[in-house]
Amino acid sequence: MKKRFVISGKARWIFLCWMMSLMTMSVQAAEPLTSSSSHALALLAPEGRWALQIELRQNGYDKQYDAGSNKRLLGAPFDGVNLDASMFPAIGLLGAGASLGTTALTAEVQYKRMQITLGYGISENITIGTIMDYSTTRTNVAFSVAGGNVGFNPLFNPANVIGAANFPFAPAGGPVAPVGTQGVQKILTSPLFGFGYKPIQSVTVLTFGDPAFGGLWRVYSDDEQSVVLGGACRIGMAKNDDPDNLFDVIGADSSNDIFAQAEYFRSLGMGVDLHLKAMRAWQFADHVNRRIAALGQVLATLASKENLKRNLGDYWEYDVELGYVLSDWRLAGTWHRWQKNSDVYTSSKGSNTAGLMAFTQIDADQWRASVSWSGIHAWQEEKLPIPLIAKLEMQQTYRGRNMPDVRDIYLLLTTFF
Repeated sequence: MKKRFVISGKARWIFLCWMMSLMTMSVQAAEPLTSSSSHALALLAPEGRWALQIELRQNGYDKQYDAGSNKRLLGAPFDGVNLDASMFPAIGLLGAGASLGTTALTAEVQYKRMQITLGYGISENITIGTIMDYSTTRTNVAFSVAGGNVGFNPLFNPANVIGAANFPFAPAGGPVAPVGTQGVQKILTSPLFGFGYKPIQSVTVLTFGDPAFGGLWRVYSDDEQSVVLGGACRIGMAKNDDPDNLFDVIGADSSNDIFAQAEYFRSLGMGVDLHLKAMRAWQFADHVNRRIAALGQVLATLASKENLKRNLGDYWEYDVELGYVLSDWRLAGTWHRWQKNSDVYTSSKGSNTAGLMAFTQIDADQWRASVSWSGIHAWQEEKLPIPLIAKLEMQQTYRGRNMPDVRDIYLLLTTFF
């Protein structure tokens, strides 16, 4: 019997992405060396040459905007929580005032990423290439519990059935100490109590991002303006979120996406230029493991974990940038807008996933300030061994919804060879 050659789903996606990057081949007049070229605002490689850009990014935040666009501490959902019967129904058997204590929690996220963009100029106006990145995310967590009046029953035998005669908890007092911080950690991490979470503590996540393949096409250019269109596919290969870890933050979402973008550059005279950009992203459905918490519920049991169909919300991004060029330097200010639709989770068992979908519609308004230096002229005058463009940029979120209150710092180094 003849063997059949089967192309995997991932291979088909890679093939689709590569085909998209080859779709629109055209020959146009080369763009003059305006600020869009000399400062690599659009990463178009010279014909028959490669363009390489290395982007280093870091940020940190301990606050986020909630659904009402109000700032709140990142750890707020877990801070100042009374661990009474509303959180752990079993301790309700010890009386209405029974509590494991009140939590104190602070959290801060530190994020670092290196992104490499490599493109090849197949004509003066067409560049195809790939984007790859690697990120480190550190979530610093400080957690404690105090003030409880419930402890562990010293006579409890976990090998026997839990019941009135073999109950894991007892009122604190005498030989029974309140469970405290370590006791609550034990309750949250032990499958015996139905949760099975990893300990609440600081966590570091290292991951490669989702690689993208695509291309840029300069469809129009004259002495004062140019229009560049682009498209790309991103392949979901990054590490996925751990449903058993409450505080891991992943630097990528591991979904398959398609992007389309349009950019417009115009020289306004007197060294001033305008850069407009709009991008649309379509995110495709996949399957992920998640715990299903009820709407408003802080913790979800281990038994609630399911393999769900996930469709992350599509999103738009917009940039309006004004720049000023003085010799080989360029100063710029940018308004950036990000709008993302809500995520959709679907359970094959019919479970209510509203809690997972809540607070996933995101809006963010940000401003950027940047300074860049172009070494193109210095290279042409043989003062540099390679053409080099360096850019330092800061981005600050000033308004948002379901969005971290974050400040990003970028360093971009671009060269051609």
